[in-house]
Parts: sequence; C-alpha cells; structure tokens
Amino acid sequence: MLSMEDKTDIAFAGSAEEQRVAREIYAVMRAQGRFMSSDAPIRVSLESAQTFLAQTAGEDAAARVERVLELNSAVFAVGEVDGQTVIETTRGGRAPRLPTTDRTHSFDRRFMTPLPKPVEPERPVRERPRVDPSWATLDQLLVPLGGDATDLDGELPPIDVQPEPRAGDVAEIETPTDIEEEPAVEVAPARTITVPVAPASDVTGVDDVELAAAIGERLRADSRVANFGDQWMLEDQVPRFSRGDLRRLKDYIQEQEQPLTDDVLVQDVLGIRPATPDFDLMRFAVNFRLSREHREFDFVGTANQRFWSTSNLPQIGTTRRKPNEIGTDYRFMTEEVPDQPAYRSVKSLDHVVTFYEYYLGLLPYDADMQQLLPAPLVPNQRSAVLTFETPQSYTTYLVELRFPTPNRGGYILGLDDFFTENLVPGALITIKRTDNDGHYLVEYLPAGNQSARLLELEDRRQRYVFRPTSYSCAVEDSFLLTEERFPHFGTEKPLDEKIRRRPESVVAATFERLGHRSDTQGYWATLDDLLAAVNIERPFSERYLRSILETDETGAFARDPDGSDAYTYVPGTTS
Repeated sequence: MLSMEDKTDIAFAGSAEEQRVAREIYAVMRAQGRFMSSDAPIRVSLESAQTFLAQTAGEDAAARVERVLELNSAVFAVGEVDGQTVIETTRGGRAPRLPTTDRTHSFDRRFMTPLPKPVEPERPVRERPRVDPSWATLDQLLVPLGGDATDLDGELPPIDVQPEPRAGDVAEIETPTDIEEEPAVEVAPARTITVPVAPASDVTGVDDVELAAAIGERLRADSRVANFGDQWMLEDQVPRFSRGDLRRLKDYIQEQEQPLTDDVLVQDVLGIRPATPDFDLMRFAVNFRLSREHREFDFVGTANQRFWSTSNLPQIGTTRRKPNEIGTDYRFMTEEVPDQPAYRSVKSLDHVVTFYEYYLGLLPYDADMQQLLPAPLVPNQRSAVLTFETPQSYTTYLVELRFPTPNRGGYILGLDDFFTENLVPGALITIKRTDNDGHYLVEYLPAGNQSARLLELEDRRQRYVFRPTSYSCAVEDSFLLTEERFPHFGTEKPLDEKIRRRPESVVAATFERLGHRSDTQGYWATLDDLLAAVNIERPFSERYLRSILETDETGAFARDPDGSDAYTYVPGTTS
C-alpha cells in the first residue's frame, strides 16, 4: 500500500472534550481522503462515525457527535445522501461547498452571441487651418481632390477625411459636392465604395458537444494556445520551466517511488502553497509543460486526480506476470467492448473475483468496468493511476488502470493486498464511483465465518493444492473452488506456456482435469464448472467460453443434445 500525508492545523470549537472528539472525527475522515485533492469532499456516514467513537473513545464521546458537528460547522457539514445522514469535510479542514460555474461569459456563449456592431460616434467639426499671410500674394493654390481655385480669404479649402472602411461593412463614402464659403473650388464627383460582407455560419442547429469538440480541435492545432484537459490559456502566458526545474520534478517523483499529483509537485517541489494566487497558474503550467516532455514524464491521471510518473518507477501491482502477458491474456475483450464506451454512465457495479484475478490481484477492464471508470484524458494515454478506498478496513490503495490497445485488453492492477486480506476466489465485490473521477469505493459483502478446503497455487513448488481456509465474505458458489467440487486439481501443475497460450487447449485440458467421463467417449462438464475452472489458468468470459465451445471447427467440443447447459470433449481431435 502506498500513501501520502501532509499536516493541517485546525482550531476546533467547544470544550476540551468536544475538541478532542472533533479531532478524532477529522483524523478518521482525513485518513480516508489522503489521496484526494485538498478541496474534494470526504464523506462518512454519521452512524459509522458514532460506532467508531463508541469503540475507541466510549459511548459518551459517541453521544457528543451531533453537538460537536454543530459547534464546528466551518470544518464539518452534515447532509443526506441516498436517505443516509453523512458528515462531510475536506482534506484542507474546511466544510465542502458546491462548486459554481459562471457561464455568463463562457467561450461558447460569446461564440454563439457576438457583440453588437459598435455605433460610431459623430465626428467633431475640424478647425479649418489658417494660411500664413505672406502666401496671399500667390495667384493660384493647389487644392486636394484635383480642383484648383484662388482662395480670396487667404485660407485653404477644408479637407474632409472619411474613415477607412472595415472588413465586413458596406460603406458609402461620398465627397462633398460643394464647400461652404468656397464657391470657386472645383471638386471631384462623388464615389461609393462597397465592401462585400462574408456570410455568417449558422450554428444554432449544431449540438453543443459537437460544437465544443470542433472548436477544441481547431484550438489544439494553434501553437499560440496552450491546452491540457478542459483548460485553455495563451501559450506565451504560461510560465516556463528550466532544465533544472524539470530535473528537480523528475528526481522528486523517483525519490517517492510512486506517481505524484500536480498538487503535490507544485507544493513540494516549486514551493507554492494552495492559498497563493499563483497556485492554479503553476498547476496548469506543470501539467502543460510536462505533457511536452514525453521522454521524461508520463501522464497517468484523470481530470480530478492528475498523477505524473516517470519511466523507471517501480511497477504498481503484481510481478508474478508481465503486464504485456496479462494484456495478451485479455485480448479477447477487445471484441466484447463497444467502439465508443459510455464512460462513467453507471454509479456502481458488482463483480465476482475469479482465481486468475485473485492470484494476480487485478480486475478486468471489460464493458461494465468502462461504464464506471473515466476515459483517457489526453491522447495516447496508456494508463491511469486511481485510488480505491475500502471503507470496511479504512485503507486506500493506489491502483493502475491499463487502457486497452488494438491487440491487448485492459485491466486494473494493484489489489493484491486487498484480495489476500479480505477475499477468496469467488468473492462478490461492489465498486462505486465518487464525485472524483479518480477515486472509487470498493467493498465486499460481509457474511458469517465459513471454512472450506480451497484451491491455492504454491509459488515455490508451482503446484495446485487444497488448503483449509476461513473467510467471512459472501461468495458466488459457482466460482468457489472447493476440493469436493474439483478434487482432480490437487497436485496438478500449471499448464505449460505453449498450451495456455491457446484458449482451445486450455478448455480441452480443463475437461480432462475435471475428470467427468462420458458414457460414450471423452469427457463432459457443465458450463458453470468449466467457467470457474478455465479461469484458473487464464481469463475467460462466459461469452468467450461459449464461442470456443460452439464454434470449434475440429468438432472436439459439442453441446449435450438433451438441451442441458453441458458440453462434451473428445480427446485427440483438437489441433
């Protein structure tokens, strides 16, 4: 488990005992939100807070909770979520406030409703220039506009200067036909200048999302505009970093041996505190400038949690199998996910942990998971670091989401400790999203204490064995690998890499390992037994397993003709 911590001093109100209770509540909530931004809301139910205080500080402290929250309204807020009373605060020690967005002067609004054409003010009357008296002896004067005359008053005729026409206007500029008090001056005939007006584009029927995407695409191609995520700024206004600054940022990430957020980099490396006016500007500068340093830095965050990593950081999650090999195992999912997933369209999902997932401490990035998790924030983003919080154990895990590629599936690494300490293969878990698109809650369904001889893989001997195991989580019986159900797996070794590389060979080997002899020839097995057993060696979805069983060209697999969900396999027919 990886963690980050900073200190915040808060003056709590109330008596000494009430201040102590307030500090207890704040410490627990702050521990849950240690990876969240300083102003992100941290929520804990009032009932769980009272239960915690009753266990740690006594019933008297638990009874004071509501009074303490009322006295410290600047630090805590009390609200209701899904019919349950919750306590809210932030890592910065302030009660969260709903963010408001001022759209009265947004770019799209100004784009759709341009300013009215300005009204030109009336020009003041210009003073006529006087001519030196010594020039009065001249018999003839040159006059603008091609005319000639004799100025009897010793004055030049007035010159009327018209403003130059602007693009987009239809301007009529007329020269005067006569000049007051100057009848002898000859003038040129009146002229009209017509400037064509460019037709305006009508975008009233265009969807706002499509219009914003089109504008964003044009602006990203403009080198004068700096962009990161949904933030924009003129490039010459973004602070620049020297090579020394970039080296200090990289060294600090490597010293911590884990990806760090832009908030942490701005505070710890650049020395700018969140309360200063330059904090948001420097945070944008860190994200924009580091995104241009592809050889040194990798963006591995989301819109709300912007993590940065370097190429030589320790891998998050298991080392039992290489990431490329895991991605190859999940290649079948590239055909099961939609081309345009509905990211973050669901609030929660339930999942059954298979043996393969339990052993490697991972979760598949399948179609259901894509509807819960965020999309890549920047183009060509390969991975995203997320935080998974377990309220049942007050622990937060740093996990890595590997996005799928054209020939490799996606998955989530880093849940080894959570699985080992709380679950068994076949356990039911629930993952819920929060307002922060980089932070999620993962819970298991509690159940009474149970025990059974369950399948394990000995790493030293590389052999499957059944061992007595006690667990207190709810399980899906069809995925529970007990000795009574799969007795022939004991003392088996993992399949050779050449065999497990081919899904058809894994299915065939699983039929033989299950050991149910057919009345005629070969082996038979139910789909539930096959699905649980094939997921020991490599991942299979039910859809993928059925496609192998029912579209096999060699005829090795066949569905039971009696209509039951069982299949047979005849050895020697697979290639």
